[in-house]
Amino acid sequence: MSALLTIDAVSRTFPGVKALENVSFDIEAGRVHAIVGENGAGKSTLMQIIAGVQQPNGGRLLLDGQEIHLSGTREARKKGIGIVFQELNLAPNMTVAENICLGIEPPRGKVFLDRERQRSLARDALGRMSVDIDLDTRVGDLSIAQQQLIEICKALIHDPRLLILDEPTSSLSEAETAFLFKVMADLKAAGVTMLYISHRMPEIFSVCDAITILRDGHHVRTMALADTSPEEVVRLMVGRDLSNVGRSPAANPDQPVVLDVRGLTREPHYRDMSFRVRAGEIVGFAGLVGAGRSETMLGLFGSPPPEAGEIRIDGKVVTIDRAATAIAHGIALLPEDRKRQGLVLGLSVSNNLALAALGQNARHGLIDFPAERSLVGDYIARLRIKTPNAAAKVGNLSGGNQQKVVLAKWLATNPRVLIVDEPTRGVDVGSKAQIYAFLRELAAGGLAIIVVSSDLPEVIAISNRILVMRDGRLVGELAGADADEEKIMALAALDQTGGAVAAAR
Repeated sequence: MSALLTIDAVSRTFPGVKALENVSFDIEAGRVHAIVGENGAGKSTLMQIIAGVQQPNGGRLLLDGQEIHLSGTREARKKGIGIVFQELNLAPNMTVAENICLGIEPPRGKVFLDRERQRSLARDALGRMSVDIDLDTRVGDLSIAQQQLIEICKALIHDPRLLILDEPTSSLSEAETAFLFKVMADLKAAGVTMLYISHRMPEIFSVCDAITILRDGHHVRTMALADTSPEEVVRLMVGRDLSNVGRSPAANPDQPVVLDVRGLTREPHYRDMSFRVRAGEIVGFAGLVGAGRSETMLGLFGSPPPEAGEIRIDGKVVTIDRAATAIAHGIALLPEDRKRQGLVLGLSVSNNLALAALGQNARHGLIDFPAERSLVGDYIARLRIKTPNAAAKVGNLSGGNQQKVVLAKWLATNPRVLIVDEPTRGVDVGSKAQIYAFLRELAAGGLAIIVVSSDLPEVIAISNRILVMRDGRLVGELAGADADEEKIMALAALDQTGGAVAAAR
């Protein structure tokens, strides 16, 4: 096959960071080509250059053998290049139809918008994804998974020759992922070339034909997937062998109960939620998208508070009506959407990391800057946050390092209960292993931890116990050592229990 796109000695430098250096490889037409590497390897920067979001400092791009210069995404679309970003880029106050057709609004006459044509275009795009979403729904009212599907529809409406998919399944259920893979197969059959960025090896080896590995801004290797293995890919990504994360053993049943939740309810999101988490225990929450896991965690954090039920911390009933009272009672929440809910992207790593613990680093109403610098330096070292310095803007860090900053921010509050929602979404395998190890270290120190994850191997690996939700209710409990994907999915997808489980131990 001939090369559709040639990346020739492309380099890109930011202040204090060399993101790409002399990267060269070919992308063959009509194939699904994976791009992998640890966070900070340069994947997103390279994809943004190909999509016209950024311009290289050196090197060139050749499309069908002809050099191209892309000044923006509009020009890239004219060349037949589309991108679906990992971070959502939607207008939350606009409808589904308006978002899908954003920038290509069909006119009626010279002044007016042809709304029927707009709806028809949007309906066709949703149909290609086998997605049934009301066209008039405000996008801000959709789940993260549904918003991700809308992003993909926005790209497909332009009929791209080259489609870049950056972590497209990070918020999708298994059924939604299967839909996406079917769409990808149809696009490939129609001659569309795809660049697929993911940290999920089973997905890559299932849907991709070739793979390019980047490390620290350099090209390591490009090869056919038939000629390699997941283990070799991981080794080339990180430059070292990673030990198997294994499984977490059962927690000590003699440890005291830190969090005791009884009958927590907020209709229609969750109802009659009752469970306990002991000191030193990691409890995983599994379930399909829409099961109410994230909404339950937000309820525990008072954002918004539950309508009924009781929360006890260390045996004492507490009232949590907003985030501030949750923090005061020792609850910390690492949210699902780190950029919108966990970080202030325009501020520095230092400012973000110290944000939730300002009161702890204050003396007589004034910030104790030496204490804050010590705190920030300690967590940068402990979590191995890759940043030029503490003053660097957090928005310039890779997704995995941003996630570590959010985790450090909440650990700085010295919580009794740590809730982490999708802790490794968009995080590379090296950082993922580090986060697992750090969560286990925190649990060993007596912290009570809740992990919400749509990645079943992750929730199985990290959890001492797994609670499964369906339709806003708890429907089952599995010991971490006994759990497997089939058992979890049976509880999550099949109505076989007759109701919620009793409070766990």
